[in-house]
Amino acid sequence: MQHLDDILELSRQSARGPLSPWFDVRLREQVTAGQFLPPADLHAAGERLVRQLADYREQAGVSTAVLGMSGGVDSAVTAALLKRAGWRVVGYTLPIEQNPAETERGAEACRALGLEHLHLDLSRQYRDVVSGLGSLDDALTASDTEPLRTRRGNVRARLRMITLYDQAHRCGGVVASTDNFSELGAGFWTLHGDVGDLAPVQSLLKSWEIPWMAREYGVPESTWRASPTDGLGIGEGDEAQIGATYLEWDIAVFAVVEALRQDPSLTAQAMPSALGAEDDPVAVRSLAAVLRRLKTTWFKRVNPVVLEHPRADRLGLLDLIDDRLFRPAVLRDDRALASFSGDIAVLGHRLADALSERDMRLVTAESCTAGLLGACVAAAPGSSSVLEGCFVTYRPSMKIDALGVPEDLIRERTVYDPDVARAMAEGALRCATRAGLAIAITGVAGPEPDQGKPVGLVYIATLLEGENAQVTECHFAGQPKEIVSATIRKALQLGLAALA
Repeated sequence: MQHLDDILELSRQSARGPLSPWFDVRLREQVTAGQFLPPADLHAAGERLVRQLADYREQAGVSTAVLGMSGGVDSAVTAALLKRAGWRVVGYTLPIEQNPAETERGAEACRALGLEHLHLDLSRQYRDVVSGLGSLDDALTASDTEPLRTRRGNVRARLRMITLYDQAHRCGGVVASTDNFSELGAGFWTLHGDVGDLAPVQSLLKSWEIPWMAREYGVPESTWRASPTDGLGIGEGDEAQIGATYLEWDIAVFAVVEALRQDPSLTAQAMPSALGAEDDPVAVRSLAAVLRRLKTTWFKRVNPVVLEHPRADRLGLLDLIDDRLFRPAVLRDDRALASFSGDIAVLGHRLADALSERDMRLVTAESCTAGLLGACVAAAPGSSSVLEGCFVTYRPSMKIDALGVPEDLIRERTVYDPDVARAMAEGALRCATRAGLAIAITGVAGPEPDQGKPVGLVYIATLLEGENAQVTECHFAGQPKEIVSATIRKALQLGLAALA
């Protein structure tokens, strides 16, 4: 398979030796499943990135990007894409007690790509900063343990970013981030030291997509063939620090995600067994290394941690203003309104799969979740064959008119009642004659109690065609958004249970 051979070659895995049996099988499965994009799709992805960068340049009214040219492939690909999109790109080589060969590769990439190139050796400034911090902690300058090397490496990265932001301000431009998807997971970046304003390649795999893009967009071969290193003096190289090659890393991450989709309750400790890797010592060791790095770097990927105001989503107000009035159109993505992440998305996929296996369709009848349960299932691949439709019956009148819930029942017990949930499910299945499973939801999401019922009281009914409806009473805590999320999660779990 030529595509497979190309992946092994460009990822430098061939030079490292063959993949172990577990990794080899997984890679072949993932290539077949399209996880490692074939060249034609990568070409289209690259051109789409170029179009988006061009759109952002025109819509935001900014045309200059500055970035550090480290001598690595990521910065070179980032610069190449920006240049192709019509940006003025200024590449800075910013060595700090660095291997001269790395600095020269950065300069070579600038020449090959036709970038403006500026050179500034920051070694003296770095020593001054470390010396100043050393007055607070003698160990910072006197010892060479890994934690202290990491601290000094972070100083290097942040000093470079200070320089780049100053230069971006001078040029009236933006700072381009150069991190990729694999590095994002491995934590090979420094908070406030690597993250800029625009991240063109953050979704691309280090093992395959980045070197392919480098070759496609004219990056010198000496750059994309070079062994990846952080350039911060922390370790012997990226892959040595990970404990796995980048190709093994990417394969493992895809495999872990697939395992969690099948069973969201899996723990990290159970992962090798769940993935069938126990008989492959290399796979067991590499999976442990991957999970360990993900565990120790998760906080970077949610930084800064923002806590919600107890009464309202105030940050959402600013987001609304920015999105509707000021953000470039290329950054507006209304699909996010119907997107789901984490275990809720996993459960939605599992329910869709379970319905498909039984050749059955789902209909939902929703009140406090306002159609989000149906939207979650709709977000799963192949949902068009398993989702019959949704009734959003937010007001009592809709429950009565659309689903046939008895008006007397609502008058006597309010809409927050198990028999109302049961009647909603029965009405939905009665109206959607081609559906085989109905899930109905009614409850108090808050922020205040309603009709004498407490915030967080939710009734969820599941009904299989030809059977009796099962109603579950739930009590959820938190803000309205948290209650709605908990309700969707529980409804998906109950739908799976009904099918099982």
